[in-house]
Amino acid sequence: MKKRILALLLAVCVACSMLILPASASGSNTAVQTAVTLGGLTSDQTANLAAPLTRGALTKLMVAFSAYRESAKTQGSTGTLFSDVGSGSAYAPYVRIAVQQGWISGYTDGSFRPDNAVTLEEACTAVLKLLGYDVTTLSGTFPAAQLNKANELGLRDNLTKTQGEGMTLEDGAVLLYNALTATTAEGKVYASSLGFTVNNGVVDVSSILLSNVKGPFVAGLGTQLPFAPTAVYRNDTVTTDATLNAYDVYYYNETAQTVWIYTRKAAGRITAVAPSANAPTSVTVAGTEYTIASSSVAAQLSALNGGGVGQVVTLLLGMNDEAVSVLTGDAANEVFYGVVQTTSRSLVENSGPDVQQTVAVACTDGVTRSVNVDKQFNYPAGKLVAITVDENGESIQSLETKSTSGTVNAEGTALDNTALASNVEILDTTSEGLAGAVRPSRLSGVTLSGTDVKYYTTNEKGEIDRLILSDVTGDLWEYAALDGIQAATDYAGSKIDEKINEKVSSSSSTSSSLAGMTTTTEDDDQKAKQTALDVRNILLPSTSDVLYGLVDGSIVSTTWNQLTGSTDRLAAYVLKKVGDNVGGVAGNIIDYFASGANYVCYVNGKQVTYTTSVKYPVIAGGVAIGKSADGKKVNAMVQLSPVVVDKLGAGWVMKGDTRYETADDIQVYLWNQGTYYKVSLADLNTQDYKLIGWYDNQGHSAGNKIRLLVAVRTN
Repeated sequence: MKKRILALLLAVCVACSMLILPASASGSNTAVQTAVTLGGLTSDQTANLAAPLTRGALTKLMVAFSAYRESAKTQGSTGTLFSDVGSGSAYAPYVRIAVQQGWISGYTDGSFRPDNAVTLEEACTAVLKLLGYDVTTLSGTFPAAQLNKANELGLRDNLTKTQGEGMTLEDGAVLLYNALTATTAEGKVYASSLGFTVNNGVVDVSSILLSNVKGPFVAGLGTQLPFAPTAVYRNDTVTTDATLNAYDVYYYNETAQTVWIYTRKAAGRITAVAPSANAPTSVTVAGTEYTIASSSVAAQLSALNGGGVGQVVTLLLGMNDEAVSVLTGDAANEVFYGVVQTTSRSLVENSGPDVQQTVAVACTDGVTRSVNVDKQFNYPAGKLVAITVDENGESIQSLETKSTSGTVNAEGTALDNTALASNVEILDTTSEGLAGAVRPSRLSGVTLSGTDVKYYTTNEKGEIDRLILSDVTGDLWEYAALDGIQAATDYAGSKIDEKINEKVSSSSSTSSSLAGMTTTTEDDDQKAKQTALDVRNILLPSTSDVLYGLVDGSIVSTTWNQLTGSTDRLAAYVLKKVGDNVGGVAGNIIDYFASGANYVCYVNGKQVTYTTSVKYPVIAGGVAIGKSADGKKVNAMVQLSPVVVDKLGAGWVMKGDTRYETADDIQVYLWNQGTYYKVSLADLNTQDYKLIGWYDNQGHSAGNKIRLLVAVRTN
């Protein structure tokens, strides 16, 4: 079973990948999010990051980015240290720690002045002390010495403030964030002293943050969180609804004011436990193996307590799809909806030899479940089904299409006037049984027709809680950069050329009738020669010819559509060019299109060869490949549409006034001297290259995404 990584989930929770921190932040967002998670800033402060950084706020930030972070929470009432920082002050524990550690000091009149604004040099001086530098040993005098040292250590990276200017809350977060990768007075990377791992200039703070996550807990009726969360993730998707329903599994980080809620369940008959029936650490339900999260769950599933193989259960799943709790009896009843992916038959020995049929179903919750059914039933790939789990085990029922239509709103929370449940499960599917979970935001602004929706269900509130789509996103296709079709057609093309050349030669030496031709003129000879050239060019285009033809405009959209519309259209085009002048050549062309081919492609930078039983109307550049549910067979191959890019943006490209959205997993290649090289956009100097975008234009309602970008050098 593929496991989600807990650190990755935490990275999602705090947004912008704040758990794996680059040594140099390109902006302040990562720094601010890190400060929030470590407790240095509150969510209220993030709403006004331009507010002045005060002395009190600076002490809280320094403590949050120090080894004293946890102890500050446990100090409680600390007594009065300064006349203007009473024991009830929110800054009291942070001021006490910062002063005791010598990072900052009060004034001779006994005050601390926590609301005074902090300048750049004052903040840098305090952080240098945090790093262990004795400012009296710095070269020069205040403030030049402190500012120069801060600059040398990288503390001022991404800060625009100069001497004498006041710092903002955002500036303070950036300064302390930069301190993580700065070198301390002892010659060590500061982050290391906090227990963070530093590899190749990258700081991993996940180990510290994980220690602050509490859970798992299983919600009952009326369960309330101990705080009002500012970030809520339900099944790893951002939501604003923090409602806990019975049997929800939840975790929280009170410091980050974040909660993770999981509603995933695994239901069915247990078919295996491991490593032993009496002390299991994993359990297999409906064909999928799950790790057991605790000793209490292990005890419930142990054969010593009457559990184990044969028992019908519902597992409540938490982070990493671990089994957090077990339901039995009526509480274990569940219904899952999905589409058949594959069916298989095997010989079993019960009371006698028999054939057992196993059906694998991709369900809306993203889990593929395997259920044994009667061998007489027929469940082809792509069929709509429901899996029911009750005290008797699992059973499958066929479903009729239940469709709806409308436009998903921009927030991805409603389909026309019908709300989508906060835990809505959306599954995109193909007729071959391929399936994949879809985030509601992926459908924002998309209009779904009646044929786009195969099935849906609603909850007790009338909200859509399950939605099964019919190849709406186009994301289930595999996208590749095609190269090598020329070699695949070489033999057939040469044979066609031979036939044409034979006809040209024969028609030049005689005027007798041949294959329906009664006379041959000089014009006929020239036409036949041109036909030979046309056929060769059509059947054997090189990738360079196609790419540069698109860039320089020699391949226009009408010609492109003629060549790549379909195999039939391509064959008809060739036959039209050949005409009656070449007699039996038509048969050779038809034979060519009826045979298979090997397509050499690049998928995510790796060379892959697809062997097909038929030829597809693809030439070069971006192609979409439709596969069977098991991934072993190519069922379709479609040429993507090219667009020569005029302007490149974040998540989009422009051609003239037309905007095309780019896919989240877009592939970028450099075409150079006959080879595709996988690159990143940051590696390209767009002044020297022309970008060709390849987008899916196959009728997907949520498609028309640029799937590949190919850079072609222009000089």
